[in-house]
Amino acid sequence: MNGRRRALDGLKVLDLTWFGAGPIATRALANMGADVIRIETAKRPDGLRVVGPRPADNPSLNVGGYYNNFNAEKRSITIDLTTERGHELGLDLVRWADVMMTNMTLRAVRQIGMTWETVHAVNPNIVAMYQPMQGLTGPHAEFVGFGAVLSAVCGVNGLAGFEGAPPIGVGTNYPDYVVNPMHGVIALLAAVRHQRKTGQGQLIDMSQLESSLAALSTPVFAEANGSGYPRQGNRVPYAAPHGAYRTSEAGDRADRWLVLACLDESQWQAAARAMSHAEWATDPRFTSLAARKANEDALDALVTAWAAEQHGPTALTALQAAGVPAGLVLRASEILADPHLEARGYYTYLDHPEAGVRAYDGPPVRLSVTPVELRRAAPLLGEHTMEIATDILGLSEDETAVLIAEQVLH
Repeated sequence: MNGRRRALDGLKVLDLTWFGAGPIATRALANMGADVIRIETAKRPDGLRVVGPRPADNPSLNVGGYYNNFNAEKRSITIDLTTERGHELGLDLVRWADVMMTNMTLRAVRQIGMTWETVHAVNPNIVAMYQPMQGLTGPHAEFVGFGAVLSAVCGVNGLAGFEGAPPIGVGTNYPDYVVNPMHGVIALLAAVRHQRKTGQGQLIDMSQLESSLAALSTPVFAEANGSGYPRQGNRVPYAAPHGAYRTSEAGDRADRWLVLACLDESQWQAAARAMSHAEWATDPRFTSLAARKANEDALDALVTAWAAEQHGPTALTALQAAGVPAGLVLRASEILADPHLEARGYYTYLDHPEAGVRAYDGPPVRLSVTPVELRRAAPLLGEHTMEIATDILGLSEDETAVLIAEQVLH
């Protein structure tokens, strides 16, 4: 913490998100200096609070690893927005905010009375992003789902696996963690720039489905032109060899895999030399991409046999030194202890009042003048209720205590 101003210092964000895509986006804003206030209610808290990883012997809603990682740097107030007084207080926070974001379903948004029409009427200058799975309009606007459903609907799961076999998915809710938050932050920052220049707020209608489809243009275009894009396992049409190959490690790393991706002739020739098989590069079966794709089974058999005799890290060093795109498949525990990430200070260790000292994903970008930082652990549920009620909503401590007792601020 160096005390330097951050790029979004002074930006006020009202966070009505849950699970992944929304909270990750608002955390990015918080890391750049925005004051992000998260509204939840103890009557129906964010479901991510009970999702592991979490201590098996601790039922607290404040110790979930996913939730705490996605919500660090924010403030938390508990308000039951379905009550008349709670809704009034929620609208008071809308008046306070420059930005509001939600990725709730349209039904849930209506239930808490935070539709665009209501929000805009209260604060015409607000930027409000609505991020339901399939957007605000269209025949599927009311469909419910989250990352696991979205990965299937957008076609990601349909691409994962081997031809002739069932789709196997990608092992994580990829859209939630990558493309949806990225597009959300970009749209919010563009709208905030316009707001600061003109004083004008606006509605952002963001379909998580359409955001995810933006990353799948190649298979969509392939289907459109009639060539098709079948499941190919680790293979792709534009590179060979391109796959994961088991190496010779023993013990707890007997399942070490080396990934290799040769995108052009120079990389393939360099790979062949690094593997001490320069003759492969002049083998007529492998002298062009078209030839290698036509003989990919034979090529993979050679690389597989070579890799089976290699120490993974040693092979990686040789391939990288030759300029060949290659890497090792790492376990999560290895990523946490990765010396490169450690040298760059990616993981931030913060002390949480209930979870203790834990590693948090650090910001993935670094700005040279306006720091992007993670300074505070995730808030406890309702940790800042009294602070926000008195400092922003203008309630006295006694009034706040009454509303807590009445389960309005709850």
